Amino acid sequence: MELRVDKGAVRGGNPMDNSTIELRFARGDAGADTIQAAVDDIVAELKDPSSEASTAVQQAGVDLQEITDLKVDVKEGAQGLEPFVTPILIGITVSVGSKIAETLWKEVIWPRLRRRLGVNVLQEQQNDGPERPST
Repeated sequence: MELRVDKGAVRGGNPMDNSTIELRFARGDAGADTIQAAVDDIVAELKDPSSEASTAVQQAGVDLQEITDLKVDVKEGAQGLEPFVTPILIGITVSVGSKIAETLWKEVIWPRLRRRLGVNVLQEQQNDGPERPST
């Protein structure tokens, strides 16, 4: 999977400690605002160590204490001729590195997003990696 990694992309704190990955997808059945609301709910679940999302984080080998500063931003990219071709950009920022951000997307956020908003919430990934994250 090809990811754009931007060290120090978060305001506040020590920018040298933060990494952001940006994932780009073709728009699916939901717009950026709907996806952002669902992702915000998923991230909020991570504050409860007994939640299903927190358990998934731990099963993925990530310590919950390492992701207390997790930030996920969902936005629409530049609109093309038709609204349905507008890409959805998902930026995931954590202080522990881009590999953890990628793991959080694949193992925690993406499966729950699909469950909440449907399997077609996003279409193919617009990178040189797999078309869609594996479930």
